[in-house]
This record gives sequence, C-alpha cells and structure tokens, in this order.
Amino acid sequence: MLEIEGLETHFKTYDGVVRALDGVDLTVEDGEIFGLVGETGCGKSVTCYSVLKLLPGTAEVVKGSIRLNGEDITDASEERMRKIRGGKIGIIFQDPLSALNPVMTVNEQIGEILALHQDEELRELAADRNIPTYRSKNWSLSPGFEFTIMAVCFAFLALFTMLGQFAFGLPFLVMIGFFFLRDYLQRDLPDSALDLMVLDALSRVKMPDPRQVACSYPHELSGGMQQRVMIAMALAGRARMLIADEPTTALDVTIQAQILQLIKDIQKETGMSVLLITHDLGVVAETCERVAVMYAGRIVEQGPADEIFTNPRHEYTKSLLASIPKGGEERLKAPHTEEYGAI
Repeated sequence: MLEIEGLETHFKTYDGVVRALDGVDLTVEDGEIFGLVGETGCGKSVTCYSVLKLLPGTAEVVKGSIRLNGEDITDASEERMRKIRGGKIGIIFQDPLSALNPVMTVNEQIGEILALHQDEELRELAADRNIPTYRSKNWSLSPGFEFTIMAVCFAFLALFTMLGQFAFGLPFLVMIGFFFLRDYLQRDLPDSALDLMVLDALSRVKMPDPRQVACSYPHELSGGMQQRVMIAMALAGRARMLIADEPTTALDVTIQAQILQLIKDIQKETGMSVLLITHDLGVVAETCERVAVMYAGRIVEQGPADEIFTNPRHEYTKSLLASIPKGGEERLKAPHTEEYGAI
C-alpha cells in the first residue's frame, strides 16, 4: 500500500540544517494496522507530513522515494496531492481543535471533502431522491458570514435607537427581517445530497445526534466529539489508507479507548490500511499487527508487534519497553539512558 525507501527530510534553521529524517525505510501493507512508535521529536509526524507534502517552507525532502499503490508520488504535483489527500490517504491530527476551522460548521468542513472527492456519488444520490445536490436553501451564505452580518445589523440598530435616530437603523432592521423571512419560507425544504452524506459520515463514526453536530462549530464540541469529526473527515473521501498521528494524545483514558476501538472497527469494516503514530506502547500492543521503532530520524527496528514486545533486538527498543511502569519495587527504577546508534 505505502512504501517509503531511504527518505531524508531536512529542516533549515538559523543554526544550520537539521536532518529530521535520515534514511527512513517503511512499508505498510494493504489492510493492516501498522504502528510507528518512538519518543517525542524522533521524526514520526515528519514522516507522515513528508508523505502528504504538508511540510513547512523550511523543510524539504532531499532524498528517497514514496510509493502509494505502486505510484511514485515523491515528486507529485500539488494538483495530484490534493486528490491524494482525503481521496487516497486520510489523516487524523493529534489536536483536533487546532486542525478544524473555527469559523466553519462541521457540515461545511466535511462537505468540502465530499464535494472534492465524492462529486459523482453526490450527483447520483441527488438524482435518485430528486433533491438538490449541494444546497437545499437558496439565498444562503456561510453560517459564520451570516452570523457576522446579523451581529453587525443588531449592533447598529441598537446604536441608532439609543441615539434617537431610528430612521438610520431601518436598513439594518430590513436586513434582519430578510434573514428571518427567508428561513421561514424555506423551513420545509428537504436536505440536499451533501447534507445527507455529511450525516452519514458522522453516523459512521458513531456520533451522537449527528444532525445537531453538523450544525455546530468545533468549539461547541467536546474533545472526543472533535476527534470523531476528524475521523469522519478523514473517511469522507473513501480513502484506502488512514494516517492517525497520535489521535488520543489530548483525550482522557475513557475517550482514548473509544477512539481506538472506533478506528479498529472502521478498519475491520472497510479493510483499509492504518498507520498509527504514537509514543504509547500500550496502544501499539492492543492495536497494531506490525510495528516500527523510530529513533533520531531512523527506523532502528521493525517487525510483528508480538515479536518486538517479547524479543526486542535493539537497545533503544529494550529501553522503551523498560520504561513502562511496573508494579512493586521496580516501578521506581528508571531505565539507563544513553545515545543509541542505529542498526
């Protein structure tokens, strides 16, 4: 599914060039959950950002190859990458509130992905049910933009009323009345095909009350609900591979378990590949079939998860396993730390 060979990514800084990735070799098979584990700063996230070409301007892939389903995408154009992002590979970021657009509703954000990658399916659904494809309500703008207009109208109307110049506030009153009249006349219009597919995407991730969530802004949702929205967005384009970049970092333990189980259920249902990036060895043990251990920008060990946990070969892997809290007297003993070389 995904083959990475000799990948090197460098960052240009004021102190010189930082070799964030130093010859990464990685293969994710079709239909498997693959874990990429390592300490903070070892290059896990940079690996997936290099694959999707989401690196900042100071970073550059200087060497190596990236193949997706046999296609070399190392030097793919931005137009081609827009089709791959969401259409071929979906990604879940570790901080959903930062990744979601704060001034767009959930409906709008998932709808953008559907309109880009599922246009044909949207038109077929609209034709089958005889409903609009993208928008059921005419004369409607972005909810965030409409909210801003209404707020300005109310503010000026109140200002002119307080100043005793109500006549100057009449245009703003007319604008407010137009919005209310429009909503009243269009109250019984059916959902568009885009609205229905957004609701279906939210239902697939077991979102409670998907219709209410679709109309909400990210800050109105809990952390677990925000992460479910991110998963729905990653899957909306029918991607065949999912990159989960520490998807449970900002969540409490109970919600972590729910999100991980959701990812496993979706993977089993769709047969998609999952690249799970984490520093939590417990998550890897419960979720992944194969695992790679990364240290200082290189893969130092990889293999079946059971073999890595029971018979680690590299000293860094042994140190990671030794750092897992234990019961009894050993729980207070810290593992010996040193600089480990790659195999």
